[in-house]
Amino acid sequence: MVVLVRFGQLLPRPSLPSLAEWRRNAIAGLVVGVIALPLSIALAVAVGVPPIAGLYTAVFAGGLASLCGGSRFNITGPTAALVPVLSGAVLQHGPGALPMVGLLAGVLLLAMSLLGAGRLVRFIPHPVIIGFTAGIALSIAFGQLNTFLAVTGTDPHREHFHEKLWDTIAHLGTVAPVTPLMGVAALALLFAWQRFVPRVPGPLVAVTGFTALTWWLGLDTPTLGSRYGELPRDFPLPTFAWFDAGLAFDLIPVAVAVAVLGAVESLLAAVVGDGMAAASERTEPDRELFGQAVANVVAPIMGGIPATAAIARTAAGIRNGASSRLTGLFHALTVLLATLAFGGLAGHIPLTVLAAVLMVVAWNIAEADVLAALVRRAPREDLIVLISTIVITLFFDLTYAIGFGVVVSMVLLIRRLGSDPAAAAMLADDSGAVAGVSPELGALIHARPDIAFYNARGFLSFHSAAQFEHELQGSGHHRPLILRTKDVRHIDTSGLLALREVIRHHRRHGGRVILTAIQPEVREVLDRFGILAEIGPANVFEHTKDAIESIPIAARGGSEHGGIARHAAADAAG
Repeated sequence: MVVLVRFGQLLPRPSLPSLAEWRRNAIAGLVVGVIALPLSIALAVAVGVPPIAGLYTAVFAGGLASLCGGSRFNITGPTAALVPVLSGAVLQHGPGALPMVGLLAGVLLLAMSLLGAGRLVRFIPHPVIIGFTAGIALSIAFGQLNTFLAVTGTDPHREHFHEKLWDTIAHLGTVAPVTPLMGVAALALLFAWQRFVPRVPGPLVAVTGFTALTWWLGLDTPTLGSRYGELPRDFPLPTFAWFDAGLAFDLIPVAVAVAVLGAVESLLAAVVGDGMAAASERTEPDRELFGQAVANVVAPIMGGIPATAAIARTAAGIRNGASSRLTGLFHALTVLLATLAFGGLAGHIPLTVLAAVLMVVAWNIAEADVLAALVRRAPREDLIVLISTIVITLFFDLTYAIGFGVVVSMVLLIRRLGSDPAAAAMLADDSGAVAGVSPELGALIHARPDIAFYNARGFLSFHSAAQFEHELQGSGHHRPLILRTKDVRHIDTSGLLALREVIRHHRRHGGRVILTAIQPEVREVLDRFGILAEIGPANVFEHTKDAIESIPIAARGGSEHGGIARHAAADAAG
């Protein structure tokens, strides 16, 4: 029942747009669709599947994600972020495995949305996101070298970055000059175009222009048609011929990587979109995961590959007037109509131009300026996470990179938290003031050297419990201990056990422990665990001042410190 209710909450809630909104989003969708056409083809080729699979992905995944997702602006389709993972799956299991990967990833995304994991994905540390994005960009760029140069004779089964790079270098003697010259010219055009004419889609201009030039001059260079044959121009029919339950178990690691990457990329795109549009209605993270789940389940049935939201296409839609999810629907319709009408012409596109398009995409997603700024200015711990994530992404596996980055970030965070003492003695300075408390309370603390005052703070958890216990057990057992907990916001089982041990340790040595200023949420946990019952109501105070007054002055005996304190207490009271 809970799952059904949750599922109902994730279903889209349609509203009727005005005529002006229809017109504005239709224009934005047309522009984004034109941008998506060459990118969808290029990304499919980079993955190792026929170009039509990329176009079908933009159509069906793009339309369904816009209709069912939680973002009004996200544009979904094949993306560069998924290329290393999907191309690795193609190398290991063949192109026929990608529909199963999409289905499994869709199921995982659906589970994430039902479990409310949309907000949790945002807790992946920023250095990890930048690191694996930069690693993906480098992997894509170097992965296009063979196509960009038209290198022949290389081993297509080499999986890792360094293996493919050395294989390419070993076969550079097979390169003819025509293809790399065309690729360099396409690169120059794309970079210049995005700088000086940013409102016109550079990839479409480059693909159209160099395709026409190749046909007119009769240049001898590999094309889409020479590698994949003519693109189909029919509307695809749904099929489950690819379903292979026996392969599912082997594909789970790939599907997990696709689901996590898809969730991160889609939610980042949604954040960027909300910020660019200055929208009052923000993205619903769990519903956005639901939309991505539907897209990845249905796209394989219609001949597509795994998909996620694309930040660049989302931004392009907003810059051209997008104001609702209609932009994503018109984008899908534009790609579909163009595929049906002009799909036959795509076979003449030079592969080196598509490689140049992907190299520019890789440069853009790498965010070189942000990366350079982090390398120069980030804390050393974050720099370790960043560089490690890039290296592991390049030389090992993207799944390992994400896991390693998150784990190392957590370890470093725990180390930082552990370096900040969970409990500190409340000592007066030369003027008699005590940091963090009122002057009145500071005077009372200064006047009672017969009492050990400690202030606990932050999170009493597994990362700080041992240090907390060690600090308080060395506080002097002959004196009463007042533990001020006003600044404690959370305590877990490790913290509870450490506190109980401190209480029992002091009692074994004849000391008294008093807790003061307990926050309501912490009090509830202490009560449920039995700490308050064990210490007794006479040792629990709302105000530290009352706790001090509950300890008789006579309890200090006639020591020299006692006499001084009596006079100081009298002065403070008077």
